[in-house]
Amino acid sequence: MNEFETKYLSSGLPFVTLKLAQTLDGNIATCTGDSKWITSKTSRVRGHQLRAEADAILVGRGTVMADDPELSVRHVDGCSPTKIVLDTQLKIGLNARIFGGAPLIIATTKEVCRKRIKERKNKGAQVWQLPILNGQINLKAVLQKAAQMGLRHILIEGGSRVAASALCLGLVDRIAAFIAPKILGAGIPAIGSLDIASITDAIALENVKVEAIGNDFLFTARVKKSP
Repeated sequence: MNEFETKYLSSGLPFVTLKLAQTLDGNIATCTGDSKWITSKTSRVRGHQLRAEADAILVGRGTVMADDPELSVRHVDGCSPTKIVLDTQLKIGLNARIFGGAPLIIATTKEVCRKRIKERKNKGAQVWQLPILNGQINLKAVLQKAAQMGLRHILIEGGSRVAASALCLGLVDRIAAFIAPKILGAGIPAIGSLDIASITDAIALENVKVEAIGNDFLFTARVKKSP
């Protein structure tokens, strides 16, 4: 039995890898939102390998609207994973590239406009209407539904609010952070506020590995779970 099945059987949730691509000082974009490209092409190829190993890739609406990504596997052999996008108000445009390629799931709220739901279903997307937690779609509910569909390994790619939510709820199992030797100062942080006031409350990592990828570094670690 692999670790994905073990996680599902013990918790009913998928195994979650949080992928980050950031500067040395922890930013994923400049203060104007420019992010292409922080890391090297070699790092991006490795990032696509992570996609190929996942059953689904999950991002927030902000990532889709800022970058208009395909969220597909390129540069390496492998199938593109199912795409899950968090979009509380279904604001992602119908012409976004996210609607092409692998299956698309849009997680939204129970109060969203029915017309918008129908339009996105007509474009081939599944629409999940789920409860809200702290003003955002309940990420744990998203993962539970994903696991029920057989999606046992989820790769979270962005943005900072999604990363923070997943960490705050204790949903992340592994971190894969690509770190470029660049400094931006003020910018968009890789992880949003976790409301941590004391160092003793910091999220601890273990089984840490660091690998040089060209001029970048890949930092991988497991999130230490509370006993």
